[in-house]
Amino acid sequence: MKRIIKYILLLFTVVMFSCETTRLELTENPNVLGLSSADPNFVLNTLQLSFNGQQRGLSATSFGPTRMRNEFGSYNANTTQMNGTWNNSYAYFNNFNALEAIAVENNLTVHLGMAQVMKAFMYVNLVDYIGTAVFTEAINVDFPNPGFDAGADIYAAMHTLLDDAIVNLNTTPSSSPTIDMFYGGDVSKWVKVANTLKLKMYLQTRLVTQAASTAGINAIIAGGNYITSSADDFQFQYGTSQVPVNNRHPDFRGNYESGVGGYMSNGFMDHLMNSKAAEDPRLRYYIYRQTIADPSGDKLPCAGSLTHNFCYVGNGYWGRDHQDDEGIPNDGDEKPTWGAYPAGGAFDNDAFLVARNNTGLGGAGINPILLSTYVQFMLAEAALTLGTTGSAATYLENGMQASFDKVTGFVAGTATGADVAAYIAEANANYAAAANDSERLDVIMTEYYVALWGNGLEAYNNLRRTLFPSFLEQPIQAGGAFPRQYFIPDSEIVTNFNPDLVQHGDVGERVFWDTNPAGAIN
Repeated sequence: MKRIIKYILLLFTVVMFSCETTRLELTENPNVLGLSSADPNFVLNTLQLSFNGQQRGLSATSFGPTRMRNEFGSYNANTTQMNGTWNNSYAYFNNFNALEAIAVENNLTVHLGMAQVMKAFMYVNLVDYIGTAVFTEAINVDFPNPGFDAGADIYAAMHTLLDDAIVNLNTTPSSSPTIDMFYGGDVSKWVKVANTLKLKMYLQTRLVTQAASTAGINAIIAGGNYITSSADDFQFQYGTSQVPVNNRHPDFRGNYESGVGGYMSNGFMDHLMNSKAAEDPRLRYYIYRQTIADPSGDKLPCAGSLTHNFCYVGNGYWGRDHQDDEGIPNDGDEKPTWGAYPAGGAFDNDAFLVARNNTGLGGAGINPILLSTYVQFMLAEAALTLGTTGSAATYLENGMQASFDKVTGFVAGTATGADVAAYIAEANANYAAAANDSERLDVIMTEYYVALWGNGLEAYNNLRRTLFPSFLEQPIQAGGAFPRQYFIPDSEIVTNFNPDLVQHGDVGERVFWDTNPAGAIN
């Protein structure tokens, strides 16, 4: 924290963006803001980009462990570094303090309310991944070696902060933000995000705060002012420009500009292809194949292996098994990659063209953060496990329908209404046939997981909270303990000399809301 504190007299700190986040390349660097740049709109714009950067960075970090994408190597090798997220987050909090001072003085209630919602979301994410964070003593020159707060205490403080945000958002400001990257100035939708985040937090902690979670979720349902339709979806929209600013979706930039990097998950592709009577209608929207040819030779190093679960799924869906880290051949123009949704790539219409800059949507994808789809699955889980208002089966069906509407409406494709109806009917039948609530929860979380494509953050939270979906592929090597939380960033450990600061013993330790048994996830 010392490295953050020492820049406080500059008013704003550098906003750190990882390679997975949106980068700006303007004449005036927006990440180094001085007193002359203290325009509240400019600051709020920087905060919005920083917030999306944290969301996207954590989501991408979790693609491998949650099997949304091949994890190349062991958990130990891939899941312990949080320096970029940490620095980005505390740069945000420092900039937030400056905006708050300006907003209070000038009655910029909407500026402040938006920033408060994003701040609360970012602190919740830090707790969910690291288990703790610096909060009460953060960004304060009186505390050069600030202490860490308990995760449960930070959650409680964020509930209060969201209440404050709602008050500010409902107060008439002296002027409104010039740019709202999420809702185009519709303040009412920010209020819905605040309430939906509270719902998410109540559900996240249901294992340790059952009564409070039940009451809190029921109150939000009764109020009705939360994300209920795709028009309310909390998402970040990417563009198609490459110069002077490359504002295209990170997964498009990483796979369509100069050859596909990394591999899709064999387990996930197999589920989309084979878990129902017909292939999932979203498969062609999620995954884009550059060729129908089967891989062979050095392009299929797992051939003949007795330790792989799949090796090759078939029909051109050529990925890798969980934690397969064998050598990478020259296959960037052949292996499947991210499709149209949500990365802004290409819909797979059997054209089998090499993924390039001018393919598909040109990078105009989204970062899906909190969608109406997700809310329906959250309510299904809450109804089943807590007995909250509504029918779990109805919420489940609504969630699936919302997912299909979102994905198939993203770009012209080939999924038909009959295809979608058949899929939903089969999933509903699976739910009805489940023998107990554990099996029913598995059905809900399986469908939620598939609908989460592109959001590894929520998939990671859901897996630790529910231990589902059960179909996830097992590791093919001894990769260490599954990360139930991440280490405190080493950049903080080596610069913060607070005597009470102690690094986690290992990534198998659990955050406060995760009471599931040790070793329950592989």
